[in-house]
Amino acid sequence: MYMAGVRWLISGQGARGCLAYVVMSMRWSRIPESPNAPGVGGAFLGTSGDLLLMAGGSNFPAKPAWEGGAKVWHDTVYTIGPRNRKWTAAGKLPRPIGYGVGISIRQGLLTIGGANAERHYQDCYVLSIEEGELKVRPFPFLPRPLAYAAGALVGSKVIVAGGTERPDATAASSTAYAIDLANLTGGWKELPLWAGSGRMLAQAAGTKDTFFLFGGVALTAGAKGAEREYLSDCHAFTLGKEWRRLAPLPRPIAAAPTPCPFIGDQALLIGGDDGSLAGKVEAAKHPGFSKKILSYDKTLDAWQEAGEAPAALLTTGCAKWNGGIAVVNGEIRPCMRSSEGWLGREE
Repeated sequence: MYMAGVRWLISGQGARGCLAYVVMSMRWSRIPESPNAPGVGGAFLGTSGDLLLMAGGSNFPAKPAWEGGAKVWHDTVYTIGPRNRKWTAAGKLPRPIGYGVGISIRQGLLTIGGANAERHYQDCYVLSIEEGELKVRPFPFLPRPLAYAAGALVGSKVIVAGGTERPDATAASSTAYAIDLANLTGGWKELPLWAGSGRMLAQAAGTKDTFFLFGGVALTAGAKGAEREYLSDCHAFTLGKEWRRLAPLPRPIAAAPTPCPFIGDQALLIGGDDGSLAGKVEAAKHPGFSKKILSYDKTLDAWQEAGEAPAALLTTGCAKWNGGIAVVNGEIRPCMRSSEGWLGREE
């Protein structure tokens, strides 16, 4: 067992006087490694009943990218139960794909958009395990192709924001879309714009009435293609209202596991890339991404450091499962994946 995190109280003034900021500690345990060595980045992660599902993604299976390894995209759907010691291959996605948005809904794992070597996609599907078999059901497609977006469940609505529409994009989307799970025939609706730049690889979180958008990466056209700016600004959209700006992150963060889980009033942003080494260190010499956890208190509109995770896993999902928070596979440093998985539970 690995434990990281601290508990402390910080006084703050709120509408009703003094409030206490409590940062929980987390106890982390291993989830069995997936059989897709060396692991993938950009997989869809979510649940169907009591099963955890991981689908798609990409990796460099033969040799690292810096040694000329080829990037391969995958379509396998893996499942594991809370009492299982190994993952099972349950079936296939409609195509090899990754870097979309995965959200757990009542019907199963909703996969939204994504990309592969050919293009970005509008595709949306619901994956479920029924009587031991994988079912892949179509869901209303997005209005536009979208990959590297962030999304979350907000009450009965699924909201996605940002991303890019094509592989050679030199600007990220500043659009958000919402669909009501109680009225799928209404399709995806475009939301108002937030007061910030378009972004990809952002982090999102949701409550019963509010969508949160944290950080990410903005793109601009440069002499050698798209140039990245790592962002620290944060925004929230409450249903029926407008976007509002939140307290900024203490440091820019992109590509942390998302949707970020809410525990009580606090959203946890687990690891991520602050961009400080981007373009400055060769991938083979990169020391690895951050394990630090940030906690956002939506009542106080405040960020605090909240210990460390046992591993730095980027460009992967985060799902509530088996009484905790599951993070599986992902990138541990540029172009290098991991097949490990972790389950975090509040102490």
